[in-house]
Amino acid sequence: MNRITGFDRQTTADEVLAGIDLSGKTYLVTGASSGLGQETARMLASRGARIIMAVRSRENGEAAAAAIKQSVAAAELDVRLVDLASLASVRAFADGVAASCSGLDGILANAGVMAIEHALTADGFEMQFGANHLGHFLLVNRLAPLLKARAPSRLVVMTSGAHRLHDVDLNDPNFRHKPYDRWDAYGQSKSANALFALAFDGRHRDQGVRAFTVAPGIITDTNLHHHLTQEDFAPLRIRQPEVANLPRKSLAAGVATIVWALVHPELDGQGGRFLEDCGFSEVNPDPRLPNGVMPWALDAAHAEAVWALSERLVGESFAREAKVSPSSANPPSSSAVASGLSANRQASTDRLQGRTLQVALETNEEATLAFASNGALHWGGLPGLALDKSGTCPVDVVEAAPDVLLIVAMLPAQGRETMAVVLDQSSDHALFIASHLAEDQRPFERKTRVAQRFTRGRLRSSRTPPQSAAPAPTRDLIGTRAIYRYSTDTVYEHIYLNTHWYSYQCLKGVRKGDCGTDEASYWKIRDDVYVVTWREILIDLAAVFVYDMKACRSTGCAWGTPGGLPEPRHILTGAFFEKLNEAGYPADIELI
Repeated sequence: MNRITGFDRQTTADEVLAGIDLSGKTYLVTGASSGLGQETARMLASRGARIIMAVRSRENGEAAAAAIKQSVAAAELDVRLVDLASLASVRAFADGVAASCSGLDGILANAGVMAIEHALTADGFEMQFGANHLGHFLLVNRLAPLLKARAPSRLVVMTSGAHRLHDVDLNDPNFRHKPYDRWDAYGQSKSANALFALAFDGRHRDQGVRAFTVAPGIITDTNLHHHLTQEDFAPLRIRQPEVANLPRKSLAAGVATIVWALVHPELDGQGGRFLEDCGFSEVNPDPRLPNGVMPWALDAAHAEAVWALSERLVGESFAREAKVSPSSANPPSSSAVASGLSANRQASTDRLQGRTLQVALETNEEATLAFASNGALHWGGLPGLALDKSGTCPVDVVEAAPDVLLIVAMLPAQGRETMAVVLDQSSDHALFIASHLAEDQRPFERKTRVAQRFTRGRLRSSRTPPQSAAPAPTRDLIGTRAIYRYSTDTVYEHIYLNTHWYSYQCLKGVRKGDCGTDEASYWKIRDDVYVVTWREILIDLAAVFVYDMKACRSTGCAWGTPGGLPEPRHILTGAFFEKLNEAGYPADIELI
């Protein structure tokens, strides 16, 4: 656990709130009629805050308010009805709050259901995804102006260690085309909660509104799971055997991380973080383990895709307040840190749109790349490992170095293969890098399951004689040690050991201290421009980077299934780097 405070998993909410006065502040809490929601409302009210208690049952809400006033007699509580499983109810609730409230200092999106039998919301969505995520997505976005009115303000979205069970299925989030599984559905909704907070923070941080995700742990004093039998829990224990050994928490300890995220000054200026036990959660990509955060929940690009899906499903669009641009001169946010590697990537370009490239390959075959005006790539003859003869896919193009384009053909996930093309427009030489993920499901063996193939080519339309050398494997980088800054908060060190291996360590970020050695390949495109690729061992991930040595900048794409994703995903990345020493070894050392 990465900590900035002396708090830990045993800390209580009273200890977090010691010395904090919330008089004059207003907080909205969903699911405030019981459990964590009720206790959070009580703790905030005990420090002088006014609480809007969003509840589904008037009777239960009034009973909870009465219980809070027994211990906090002066508590200012406003009980209001909302059914998060009905978009009409959410809209009416949000309209009512906006009409009667000048601003909100924070929102706790807490209400939800857990691992229930299959059911649908009033709008036809799978109940857990609909109530846990879509209802909050609509409610919070409609109330975002109230958060901006009281900035600096915060949003806290509750998730769970169960997010590790399932990522958001962008193609079938409502289980219409696959069998329903209560734990997959719950895991998906909790992943959606985390991704919503990540995207919300990225969109609103410049207005002083920050967002956090909180996984409270296993709380003994809630009724969230009381409908489940031991038989219902059996599949969870099989998928996460250690869940039974996780320490249980009282409500007082469970609420501690919530109020830390919602009001504590130690987190001023931060956001986009996944919190557990009053600290920043560590990345843990093994889905069999029950704690830590899965990489997919920190993926900013994926969060944006889930945001777009959510807008489509609720039938409303919410304008981006601050465009997060990889090329922006503004310091990257904590959400960019959490996403890992995307903040310092160069901006994409449309300079190839409308063009068709015919490339003569060194295999005496030909590849065709036709760039449509809508951003699609129509391709044929790509030199892959197991590709069809032709197809269409999304494409990303970026000028990674002067006149050197990195083209990422985002091939269909089901083929478990992707293609990157490095095109040197000054010489018309091209290097194709195919990455293929094996079907073998054996986890975490000390070998990579990703293969890469390198194929050279040259534009057929070239009018210049091939005076410059074609791309070729190189030893130029061997021995180089460099620092890579993916954002102000995510920094790695790389050491290029030999022609087969490189080592890395995380110096700063959510994976600080993580280190390893993976397979690598190095190619020289031209003077001061190189391609570095690697194939990870413990995570099914391949990477292709173009290095501009003069600008000290790397631009690339990682691809694979980190954290046990069901299908490969592209992660567009980039960094500024600093060489720590020149390459070189004593004369008596023979390099591999």
